Amino acid sequence: MSESENTVQEQAYHGSGAPQRVCQQLVADQPKYSLWFSRHDRRMFTVAVLRQRERQLLTLRRVAVEQIHRTALVRYFREYGITGEARKQTLREFYGVLDPQRSAINEHRSYLVAASSQLCAADLLEMAGDDRGLEMIQRYEVAYGNFFSMFCDRARATANGTPYLLSSLLPEVKITATKLRGRIISGQLLPARPSSTGQLKTLATG
Repeated sequence: MSESENTVQEQAYHGSGAPQRVCQQLVADQPKYSLWFSRHDRRMFTVAVLRQRERQLLTLRRVAVEQIHRTALVRYFREYGITGEARKQTLREFYGVLDPQRSAINEHRSYLVAASSQLCAADLLEMAGDDRGLEMIQRYEVAYGNFFSMFCDRARATANGTPYLLSSLLPEVKITATKLRGRIISGQLLPARPSSTGQLKTLATG
């Protein structure tokens, strides 16, 4: 967990781009930081108690994948410029009758917490030398983002009573993302055990 806290601080004060913005907002808001800390601490405890390096790596991979799911909605809004009524419609798809403004606040808080945990999991995987796992996770983020954007576009089209021309492609896109996720968490392509014990000790303590 101490390594994860260092990652957040380092990104907030010395990072760049989206990771820096996410961590700066998290560090600047004590309630959000406390929420992140409590959730991430539980995840890192789950990793640490496993002790076996391979199981730790797989759990870290799962943590990273889960955060991709939790950050998908905000990333979709930003990457595709979804605003106004389209944004409200999409929020209703996930939050039902909850006020759109309140929904947006809840979703942004969840995004900051999840995106920060994703950064920390990636940092630990890099420290453990799991470059192949990181590469597959990055590919999965793109694949899942494609599926998620199509899902949201189709949901709005259905709500508006208009056809969605890419509906026939949605199952194929979902299968592509699902297969990649399966490879990530199945234990394939784990890195070889390092010759030194330094990495293992750091990983075990989170």
